[in-house]
Amino acid sequence: MTRPDSKTPESFPTIRIPPTPSVLALILTIALFPIPATAQDWTKWGGPNGDFTVDSKNLSDKWPPEGPKQLWRRPLGEGFSSILHKEGKLYTMYSTPDEEITVSLNAATGKTIWEHRYTRELWSDMDPGFGIGPNATPLIAGDRIISIGVAGNLHCLSLSDGKLLWQHDLPKEFARRKRTEEYGYSASPLLFENKVIVLLGGDKHAVIAVDPKDGAIAWRSDAGGVSYGAPSIQKLAGQDHFIYFEPEGVVALDPKNGKLLWRWPIPFDNGNHLTPVVKCDENHIYVASQFTSGGGRLLNITKQEDKFRVKEIWFTSKLRASCWTHIKIGDYIYGSAGGNNVSFLAAFNWRTGKIAWRKRAFHMAQCLHADGKIIIVDQEGNLSLVSVSPEGHELLASVQITEKVSWTAPTLVGTKVFVRDRKNILALDLSHDANEIAD
Repeated sequence: MTRPDSKTPESFPTIRIPPTPSVLALILTIALFPIPATAQDWTKWGGPNGDFTVDSKNLSDKWPPEGPKQLWRRPLGEGFSSILHKEGKLYTMYSTPDEEITVSLNAATGKTIWEHRYTRELWSDMDPGFGIGPNATPLIAGDRIISIGVAGNLHCLSLSDGKLLWQHDLPKEFARRKRTEEYGYSASPLLFENKVIVLLGGDKHAVIAVDPKDGAIAWRSDAGGVSYGAPSIQKLAGQDHFIYFEPEGVVALDPKNGKLLWRWPIPFDNGNHLTPVVKCDENHIYVASQFTSGGGRLLNITKQEDKFRVKEIWFTSKLRASCWTHIKIGDYIYGSAGGNNVSFLAAFNWRTGKIAWRKRAFHMAQCLHADGKIIIVDQEGNLSLVSVSPEGHELLASVQITEKVSWTAPTLVGTKVFVRDRKNILALDLSHDANEIAD
């Protein structure tokens, strides 16, 4: 309500600022260096912080029996790419038997804004048992979006209309190193100091960085293989690290130039490391792997003179992990532990590896943390709201919203959560106001 003595915006006099050199310089600076993405944008895999923690408030503690308010649902298609958000628009990838598609949707309605389609061919040695992709999540870098298809098509598109700006055929240009089990390109690209870092896995280079302006190669790492877990950029021991999995273990490169900082071997059955690394503090990361030789381990990273030192603090086979996310809250990490057939929601102290509790529920849980709660989408397609602590967990609400298999991590923007399976994409409102329960 407007006070009688107040002025509406239209009633204020227009103030004209003469175009002095300083003003023009400011305008030019804003044009060349746009304001960074806000906390409400989700421009890369893992969200604003890259760790599936979101600064959202006012999430409801309970939902009606039918679940949180659904805003819209629509068909999408095959694929595991997670969902990006910027300025009211969503971006993700899906496929048909012969094509891969990067798509932009209206976040309020789900309607298509644009699509970029291209024909792709699966390699003869690619196993389609878990789907035909795409597997990687795109990356928004300023006014463009960079995507990697399952067969290694690296595309840079205009964010506004989906126009192709440049491209690379990664296996054709850089070759690829064969793996024990082949499921295609899966690691999401990441942005560091205006360079896009891409996992290759090849006999000449394991990783490259490209300039998002024109696709020019900024640096190339040494040769090496890559596995399927999502890479991350972390500051450890006072320096930025680009951390990724090779089949033989975990590797850290300098993201400025691709030089090797350190590597740590991990025993493996087939080299399929799938679980993202979790930063615990400035000197420790939690690393998990799967199958018979797998488990969880804490690595300590320090720097002495010009060299990094890595030490394994603890290891336990009780914390095997597959293609799911973990959430660090204080001294504890929460998430699924187990294998593809059986997994438990678990809490453990990352300093000691001691398991605080396990609950046989939420199989293969994709987790994110917001407003003091864990939001889970499990393999069966159940969306759940859970309160966790080192003492235990409390299920606040749960409802099935998608079909099995749901392996894509959810995206939360404010109080709106965006979820997909291999057929559909939908939006739900998790706010208190949208989910009032009648007495």
